[in-house]
Amino acid sequence: MNKLSAEKFLQALEICKSLDTVQRKPSNLPCEAIELFCDLGKEPANLLHLCQQHAAQIEPALEAIANYAASVDNWKHGDCPLGVKDHCNILHFFLNVHTQNFKFFRGQNFTPEVICSFLHDWKGIYLTVLLEYPPPALTLQGGATDTKPACAD
Repeated sequence: MNKLSAEKFLQALEICKSLDTVQRKPSNLPCEAIELFCDLGKEPANLLHLCQQHAAQIEPALEAIANYAASVDNWKHGDCPLGVKDHCNILHFFLNVHTQNFKFFRGQNFTPEVICSFLHDWKGIYLTVLLEYPPPALTLQGGATDTKPACAD
């Protein structure tokens, strides 16, 4: 994992936390964070490792995402497909790949598998490997292996 990946992850976390400042309004912020997470998701092992490494910083972001999702309708906004509640579902997914404690803010049809399929079709990233339990050994950039179970945190 490189320093740029960690910076992108922390930037995405800050964007998620800032959702508390735009409640009840459509915003590009969820889409911006999704774009950063998608870039990180090109290397699933790195995304998993970053979530594990920054687990303590994720909770405030999850709270801001939930608050924002509760304050908006599923408006289409920004360059991301789908609506803003769906964007919140995707953000929550990205920030819980290490715990697999997924929460959805609109309907029960939005499952982790559906999100993975959507992200694969939209961005060409394959994250389904992160849903397997126990997760297979994932090779981090640089050759290290991460075999920590997703629910170990």
